[in-house]
Amino acid sequence: MNAPLLTTQADRSKFIGGSDIAAILGVSPWKNAVDLWLDKTQPRVEDGSNVAAKRRGSRLEPYILDMIREEYGLTIVACNERYVDPRTPFLAAEIDAEYEGEHQRENIEIKTVHPFKSKEWGDELTDELPLHYIAQAQHGLGVTGRERCRVFALIGDDLKPYVVERDEELISVMREKAVDFWNRFVLPKVQPPLNVQDKNVLETLKRLYPGTDGTVIQAMQEHQNWRGVFEQAKEMRDHYEAIVEGAKVHLLAEMGNAAAIAFPDGKAFIRKVIKKKAYTVDFAATQYVDFRLAKLKEQ
Repeated sequence: MNAPLLTTQADRSKFIGGSDIAAILGVSPWKNAVDLWLDKTQPRVEDGSNVAAKRRGSRLEPYILDMIREEYGLTIVACNERYVDPRTPFLAAEIDAEYEGEHQRENIEIKTVHPFKSKEWGDELTDELPLHYIAQAQHGLGVTGRERCRVFALIGDDLKPYVVERDEELISVMREKAVDFWNRFVLPKVQPPLNVQDKNVLETLKRLYPGTDGTVIQAMQEHQNWRGVFEQAKEMRDHYEAIVEGAKVHLLAEMGNAAAIAFPDGKAFIRKVIKKKAYTVDFAATQYVDFRLAKLKEQ
C-alpha cells in the first residue's frame, strides 16, 4: 500500500515525524521524550532562535541537489514531499528528495554537518551515521514503504554519500514505541517520565514550569537528602575551584612576562594580554590576561 501525500502544510503537533522518532528512542541530541510531548500537547511559540539555521539549510538544499545530480547522476523526481503512514495516520514523514531507483522510487535525506561533527560519520556508502539520522531514515522508509534511503552529508565542502537499507525489525520496534508514546502520553496529555540524566533536562524543566504560583511546599526526607547532595557537591566544587585558582597563581608567577610554558606533550599554558576598546560611553576600554592550556602552535 502506497503512503498518501499530505497536500497542505500539516500541523506538526498532530503527528510524529522523522525528526521526532529519535526523541522517543532516547537518541536525539536535541530533545528528550518530555520535550517532544510538550511539542505535541503545548506547541512552543516560534521565537526566531533557529530561523537562521533553517534559512541556511533552505539556501544550501538546491546547491546540494545540484551536486547530487552532477556527481552521482541521480535523477531527482520530487522534493520535500510529505507522506502519511497508510496504517497509522499519526505517523508521517517529509522526504527531502526522491529519485528513481532500479525497481522503485527511493528516498534521499540531505544533511549539512559542521566539520567538528565529522567524526560521527563513518565510511562512505555505509550506514555509519549518527543514530538519530538512522532513526529518521528508517522512519521515512517505514512510512513510504520503500527499501532504500540515500543520505548525503555536506561536511565542509565535501558531499559524502551514505546508504540506509530498510530494516523491517527496527521499523517495527520504532513503530511500536511511537504508537505507545502517542496513545499513553500524547492523546491523554499525560507527561512521560522525566530523564534527570538528560543533558538538556534543565531546559526541559524551564518549559514545564515557566513561572511560580506563590505556594510553599514543605520539605520531606527525600528533599532533605537531595539538599545534602546539593550542598556537598557545591562545597566540593568550590574547594576544587580554589585549588585550580591556586595552581593558576603559581604558574602565572613562574611565567612572569613569558608568553607560554611549553610541555613535552606539545601543549603549553599560554598567557595573552587581551585589550578591548571602549564602544559606548557606558563601557570603558578593558584589559585582561587570558590564560589557558592549549597546543603551543595556537599561540
